Amino acid sequence: MRIAILNFEHAVATCVTGPAEIWSTLNHVQPLLADSSLKHNIGIDYIRAYKKKLWRKALDTGKEEQLAIEQVYDLVIIPAMRSAKIDHVVNHERMLVDWLKQQHTKNADLASICIGAFLLAETGLLKGKKVTTNLRFADLFRQKYPEVQVEDDKIIVDQGNIYTCGGAFVFTTFMIYLIEKFFGHEEAITVSKILMINTHQQPQHTFSVFQLQRTHSDEKIMEAQIFIEKNYQHTLSIEKLAGEYYMSIRNFIRRFEGATSNTPLEYLQRVRIEAAKKLLENSNDNIEQIAMKCGYDDIGFFRKIFKRHVAINPKEYQKKYGKTGLTVTSYK
Repeated sequence: MRIAILNFEHAVATCVTGPAEIWSTLNHVQPLLADSSLKHNIGIDYIRAYKKKLWRKALDTGKEEQLAIEQVYDLVIIPAMRSAKIDHVVNHERMLVDWLKQQHTKNADLASICIGAFLLAETGLLKGKKVTTNLRFADLFRQKYPEVQVEDDKIIVDQGNIYTCGGAFVFTTFMIYLIEKFFGHEEAITVSKILMINTHQQPQHTFSVFQLQRTHSDEKIMEAQIFIEKNYQHTLSIEKLAGEYYMSIRNFIRRFEGATSNTPLEYLQRVRIEAAKKLLENSNDNIEQIAMKCGYDDIGFFRKIFKRHVAINPKEYQKKYGKTGLTVTSYK
């Protein structure tokens, strides 16, 4: 099996070398730990464009040479790029974009990590398809590529021969997923155990940090957002909020949703849930106390809303991400 990993300027280094090491581990440990060898030996090349030519460097030799036109890979991995360099990468890596299209026509599978999806989208191969990318850049992606359906609540989206994952450091889980696709469940589990990679399937919203939606020019709605963020612990009604800013309920909801892409109630719930997540992570309060502090009198309703937004219940979240979720052993 031949794997190519793009190594363009401004690629996130760990998203280049990390996947290579995971696949390389499979190559070396499977024959040692299983009764049988891999059905295909794995060869890994780093690919870059330089001085109007494409170059390959094999992982096992480190020697760079010009890439042969006829070379076809089974899987091409597109790493994340530095977030401040998205436009630079998509504008300057046109040779790689064309090469990705050529590889795909020759039946290579393509897999992008995090905002590497922007470079993949430049090929036009994502039109009409579902993808995921980093939650923070999902709206920008939608603006640039409106014909692509973004599912930013997903960690991994599989479209048959095009795969995308949501976060830069989710590449570990992503590679395990791809190993299972190409080799099988046993091989994937072997590598995940050796490298202690968690093969979770939780959505991005489990890990997301709520980004305050203030990239709009509606000053009244901005004031309403700030009011919600300061008073989320209290009972807030749409009637009260609309009256506070001298609007009808209908007009207030319309303007709020137009500015933030959320209804006022959705925004209030997002603010409350993010506050709850922080308390679950950093305090020793129990679930009932945290619910009350975040404006929820009904504990059952709090659990329901929390799970809807975060995909796991508050107790599971506290256990996994709270103060007691990580045990450190000190040796003296």
